[in-house]
Amino acid sequence: MRLITAFFKLFLILISTVFFYLLIIMGIPSSVFGLNNTRWRAFFLNKWGAVMCLIIGLRVEVKGTPPEPPYFMVSNHLSYTDIFMLISKTKSVFIAKSEVLSWPMFGFMSKTVGMLFVDRSKRTDVKRVNELISERINESQGILLFPEGTTTSGAEIIPFKASLLAYPAELNMPVHYVTISYSTQSDEIHASESVCWWRDITFASHLIELLKLRKIYGTITFGDEPIRNNDRKELANDLYEKSKEQFIPVIDNFEYAK
Repeated sequence: MRLITAFFKLFLILISTVFFYLLIIMGIPSSVFGLNNTRWRAFFLNKWGAVMCLIIGLRVEVKGTPPEPPYFMVSNHLSYTDIFMLISKTKSVFIAKSEVLSWPMFGFMSKTVGMLFVDRSKRTDVKRVNELISERINESQGILLFPEGTTTSGAEIIPFKASLLAYPAELNMPVHYVTISYSTQSDEIHASESVCWWRDITFASHLIELLKLRKIYGTITFGDEPIRNNDRKELANDLYEKSKEQFIPVIDNFEYAK
């Protein structure tokens, strides 16, 4: 029965994603007639995120106040569901690792709706993305980065990589931080395994198991004050320390080690 439910949810995800994607790309030709395409895209991406959360049964609790564009913000990274949850509560363009481009359907669509992709193994690509960031921050949308560079089990936040913080550091721009966490019901598979995507398992396999869950509880905690530092490494460390202070672990280190 749960497998049937999972495939039904998957069907709804596909239909809804195509629907919102078509709405978003309609804004491209309409920009010729004066439509603000960036604002149009941000609006429907926000609605898409909210619908995705509804379909997968993700109930979101927000602590603090999300920043208004333009902004640069960092977040810890646990799963692909982070995107659904964060985009439903913020007006953001994400910087994601290039592997996302290989995800069926989502990869192509993500690229065409403005998401930035970086191949961290190539220094030249990091420089390219830093140059693109300045073009994407505007009054309609902010930039959201996952500076850990990978997803984790949610036991802790790992040190932030500084490479993609060069842009806000050079401008001494305030950088906001947000932390996310998940939990599931006591009779469900623990969120560190069912929601967090960090083990060596394919995207499709993990997604089906996630869609079997009846409910997922997500918490978004926005930091009180943004941080400035014109040294990108110091900025990364400052943001890391502040994020650690407010992070709600998905699973504690003792349980994780067992």
